Amino acid sequence: MPYTLIIKERNHSWAGRPPVRSVHPTRDEAETALAEYVAHNWDAEVGDERPVDRTEMVEEYFAEVLEAYEIEEA
Repeated sequence: MPYTLIIKERNHSWAGRPPVRSVHPTRDEAETALAEYVAHNWDAEVGDERPVDRTEMVEEYFAEVLEAYEIEEA
């Protein structure tokens, strides 16, 4: 069953950007894509040293930024 990764601004889109959506064949691949998104944006958005643990990195990133994510069965 495929999974959809949705990354959106919290509450509403003040910048007028629609949510980022991507479909992945497995939940693990969706989680990997999420971690890659976070790693790509970490320096610009957070600035501190990035945690080595993938789960911790994702949790810290979304605690700092005005974005949220969901992984749903497609």
